[in-house]
Amino acid sequence: MSEAVLSTFALMRTFIIVLFVSSVTALAAQSQGNTGDFKVLGLEECIQTAWSSNLNIKQAELGFESAESQMLRTKANVLPNLNGFANHNYNWGQRIDPFTNQFATTRVQSNTFGLSTDITLFNGFQNLQNIRAQEANLESSKYDLETQKNNIALSVSGAYLNILLSEELIIAAEQQVVITQTQLERMKKLVAAGSANLGNQYELEAQLGRDKSNLTQRTNEYNLAKLQLKQFLLIPADEKIELVKPKELNVEEQNMIENATTIFGYAQGSMPEIRSAEFSLLSAEKQTEVSKGGWYPTLSLSGSIGTGYSGLRTEVVSVKESGVQQIGFTDIGGRVFAPTYETEMKRVGFGTQLSDNFNQFVGLSLNVPIFNRFAVNNNVQQSKINQSIAEIQLEQEKLGLRQRIESARADALAARDAYTGASESVKANQKAFDFAQARFEAGALNVTEFNNSKNNLLIAQSQLLRSKYDYVFKVKVLDFYMGKPLALN
Repeated sequence: MSEAVLSTFALMRTFIIVLFVSSVTALAAQSQGNTGDFKVLGLEECIQTAWSSNLNIKQAELGFESAESQMLRTKANVLPNLNGFANHNYNWGQRIDPFTNQFATTRVQSNTFGLSTDITLFNGFQNLQNIRAQEANLESSKYDLETQKNNIALSVSGAYLNILLSEELIIAAEQQVVITQTQLERMKKLVAAGSANLGNQYELEAQLGRDKSNLTQRTNEYNLAKLQLKQFLLIPADEKIELVKPKELNVEEQNMIENATTIFGYAQGSMPEIRSAEFSLLSAEKQTEVSKGGWYPTLSLSGSIGTGYSGLRTEVVSVKESGVQQIGFTDIGGRVFAPTYETEMKRVGFGTQLSDNFNQFVGLSLNVPIFNRFAVNNNVQQSKINQSIAEIQLEQEKLGLRQRIESARADALAARDAYTGASESVKANQKAFDFAQARFEAGALNVTEFNNSKNNLLIAQSQLLRSKYDYVFKVKVLDFYMGKPLALN
């Protein structure tokens, strides 16, 4: 067997399988290995980059932040409020001054200042149930974010795997070019020596062209696979990247595949989409309790303090006798006089009025619902409908997860059978090619038959590569559903 053939066969024992997460220590070492214009990326780094740039994840993060804000606002509803106010007014025309109770017909300046507060003492536990509903919404949003991250991680893993598969296919295609080139050089020597006809040389030259075309196709597939990964990571298409190749994984270790019921039992307790639906149902249940709280009376406590100032308020400074005036007559016709006085007034000071006008208020308010046009009944009914919708959505998520697991397991079993068949095919085609090459070199086999045998081997090798990557990845997806850490052995 030639050295080139041995090299080709050795490729089948060195396939690289990459799946989900490399260790953090390995990632750090890989990051330190970035050199030149190339960025060396491991799978974990690719996933982290996608998480930090993906728009769907950014939306989910904003949804989580919004749920946090809503929860804080709901919790704050149990606290009393406190508001201050201040007014500065001018009035013209006739009016009653609120601080002096006097009629005013001139321009009057007035000021009011105050603080007010109120707190709900009881409203059918609506505030408490609202807090619990918002806490459930927050948990649901958190698991929605985890779901988005899982989806992106699996997509990036698939793209990462596709690049490494393409690299292996390129190596296999290059080996085929080397084999054909070696045979062509040998044939040229035989033709020059007159031991073979020129037609055999032309056949090998045509085969070399097909092999190079296949190599070009594999290279294009590799470039497209790398472009897809860059698009997942939202990095420019012309940025140069290289991928870290993890250690080889023994496919035979993947033969154990759990049944679908066992996998689903693990998945429904750990998958974020199920947890999100469960908390959405809990939120709907609490919202129903909130609606029922509308049947109960509401008791509120309120209070305020205030003061004010009026430009109309004055006080007496001094009183002096200024003379007399006639005020009437006696029974015998004599006139009656009374003294007159001059009164000096001044405006009461701002600070004095604020002190004198200081007032306080405390009150309880009870609101008892008697008839509200069936608003509470309708709210309760709508809340129960929303709760039923949430229950159905939870069942849909569980059904969808179970079906995905069943499909993934069936795909894994089919991939295992395909890999086993491809392995046997490579062994058989390798033997056939070794025999054909020996006969061709001995002159007992024509070029067409030799090329057919070589092409059959290449097809079998490529299929083995694809089926191996496909099989191990699908098994690791099942491990992911079972909550196992997805790492390379």
